[in-house]
Amino acid sequence: MTESSPAPRHPWTVRLAGWSARDRWPVVGLWFVLSIGLFVASLAAGGMNSAEAVSNDDTPKYESGQAYQLFGRSGPQGPPSQQLLVVIAASGVTVDDQGFNAVIDDAVARLMAARASVNGGDAVALEQVVDPRKAPPQQGLVAPGRTAVQLIARVPGSGQEVDERLVPIRALMPTLRSDHPGFEIHALNSTLANDDIQALVNGGLDASLRLTIPLTFLILIVAFGAVVAAFVPLLLAVTALLAAFGILGLYSQIIGPVSPYAGQLVVLIGLAVAVDYSLFMVSRFRTERRHGRSKLAAIGVASSTAGRAVFFSGLAVMISVAGLFMLDDPLFRSMAIGTIAVVLVSVIGSLTFLPATLAILGDRVNRLRVPIVGRDRAEGSGIWATLVRGVMRRPVAFLVVVGVAMVALASPVTRLHMGNADFSAFPNSIDGVQAVNLLNERWPQGSTLQLAVVVTKADEQPTKDAIERLKSQLPHVSGLSAPVETRQSADGKVAMVTCVMSGGANDVANREIVHRLRQEVVPSIFGGLPGAQALVTGDAAYTADVAGYYANGMPLVMAFVLGLSFLLLLIAFRSIVIPIKAILLNLLSTGAAYGLLVLVFQDGRLTEQLGFKPGPIEAFVPVFIFTILFGLSMDYHVFILTRIKEARDRGLSSNEAVARGIAITSGTVTSAAAIMVVVFAVFVTLELTIIKQLGFGLAVAVFLDATVVRSILLPASMRLLGDWNWWLPGFLSWLPRVTIEDVSGEGAESAAIV
Repeated sequence: MTESSPAPRHPWTVRLAGWSARDRWPVVGLWFVLSIGLFVASLAAGGMNSAEAVSNDDTPKYESGQAYQLFGRSGPQGPPSQQLLVVIAASGVTVDDQGFNAVIDDAVARLMAARASVNGGDAVALEQVVDPRKAPPQQGLVAPGRTAVQLIARVPGSGQEVDERLVPIRALMPTLRSDHPGFEIHALNSTLANDDIQALVNGGLDASLRLTIPLTFLILIVAFGAVVAAFVPLLLAVTALLAAFGILGLYSQIIGPVSPYAGQLVVLIGLAVAVDYSLFMVSRFRTERRHGRSKLAAIGVASSTAGRAVFFSGLAVMISVAGLFMLDDPLFRSMAIGTIAVVLVSVIGSLTFLPATLAILGDRVNRLRVPIVGRDRAEGSGIWATLVRGVMRRPVAFLVVVGVAMVALASPVTRLHMGNADFSAFPNSIDGVQAVNLLNERWPQGSTLQLAVVVTKADEQPTKDAIERLKSQLPHVSGLSAPVETRQSADGKVAMVTCVMSGGANDVANREIVHRLRQEVVPSIFGGLPGAQALVTGDAAYTADVAGYYANGMPLVMAFVLGLSFLLLLIAFRSIVIPIKAILLNLLSTGAAYGLLVLVFQDGRLTEQLGFKPGPIEAFVPVFIFTILFGLSMDYHVFILTRIKEARDRGLSSNEAVARGIAITSGTVTSAAAIMVVVFAVFVTLELTIIKQLGFGLAVAVFLDATVVRSILLPASMRLLGDWNWWLPGFLSWLPRVTIEDVSGEGAESAAIV
């Protein structure tokens, strides 16, 4: 009697799908309990603890941060407080006019009389309110043209106390403006401005969801032709977002504050990824049902093919985003945590919740068919299939022409200027931004932007003499002006020398001033003093440090992402050519996205159409776009290559497999890309320029990757390489055989039933 061979071990995604399909109702119930429970738990813990949108970092990784730490450790003189600056400007009259004086009198009186409830008791809201007409001229509180003034006051305290003292001030400003309609009156304070920015971020998050969810639903209806099938991916996406928000909220309460943009990034990436992954799964399930497989067999095949592609794609995204941990930035790390969380939850949901849901629905997933778009289409038909066949007939011509065009789109990246968002980069709807605009307009020599040099051993005579030499030299540096002031720490051992800097923190000229001071001026004055430190800081110095930090860290992040992605694809497809080609094509998409970012946001193209202020590219945006795009683009490559390899393993030639694999995935990939592009494009409509840059860069890159790269460059390159696409050097034959696809219908069905 012949001994029966052992049953083949099914892929773990199939076994997981079998468990989920078998225990469908408990799995669905557990999914809702865990996803919604995480969100509720984060709310109970205090919700999302966000950091300030605009602040100077005092971490020691930057020289500007080291300077603030040195001065702070020695204890600055006086109790903690914040500055409140009120700008009053007029047109056609000067401060010498009686009407202008009456407005100043009224503003000063109201600010001095403002009362607040502080720690349960009544207290003055402000202290040390300075009347600009009585201040020394060197303070510069009256504009050179005498058409504007600055009222300066102190908000005593810190944290919650400052928030309480500012409550009456926030209510006072609209009243002042309405009572004096002929004057521009705006307040500048870090707490007020950050509160306004946070409100703008939260409002933008709500607005983005109101737009993206209906638009995504419409695209899914077109893709599936049925309302029920379109609803399933949205259900996964919404629950995945809730779970990710819960994880990020708990992280913010336990570990530390998160970036104010982290929530928008969770929506930006999570909605696109969750819908895409479920689109792959549901599409494959419906295809297998049309081919006559039973419900459970169709779930098994979908999980062993699309499900495994989803797993590897999600792993690629998470590996790419994990590259952000190579940069030591807590806020940046929080954005990575949120993104990885929503991708991880989406992958888990695709491999458990979706099989369970499909087991419950069965063919009812095709209910509520939509006329015209709801009709079944032949697999591998359509415009993309026609284009792919045309490309493969003339691969050299298409590869050269399109490749040159993509390089041309990427060429502006050589002019990339990275910076850091300051108040002026935010919308004019924020009162503090309008105050900054007025200051820049009426005080062209500079007013709020300061350059500072922090000096240790300031209590020793040689250092005191050096500080005096510095004070005499600073006004002679082009771009710097008086007053030059010195503040001593409480113990007198550290001094901070400040002067006024013209322009903005992101100006190239100011960055050069910082570099000159650090490399020439400061060393020449303090270099001969043993043990004394002199560190340059201020907004412009901080911006230069941040931009330099990300620029210097980019190669490390790229090496990490490219290296691990290469290994992942190498193991998944057992080919050294496929990962190299995928990396080159993805770099081409990324370069084109960078080039268009420079043209639009830096050079100011489409300023009126998109509604933003031209300026530098936010320092973290190129790094973030690279990591996210590199991971997302792997979705399409893995999904397409899976079907190509599946066709080749069934006996088709390399060229036939390429043509069939790309043709039969065209509809799903086009729908998935359309969803991503729409989701990302919606974020271009929001007010914050940082989010516009991210949304635009990702939308353009995904569009190019899913159309030009996938339909032209990928088939052309694979046609030219032929069987070399699957070449694996002999010295790598020891690699484990980890296949992405496993399409045994009987095995899948048995795994789902057992």
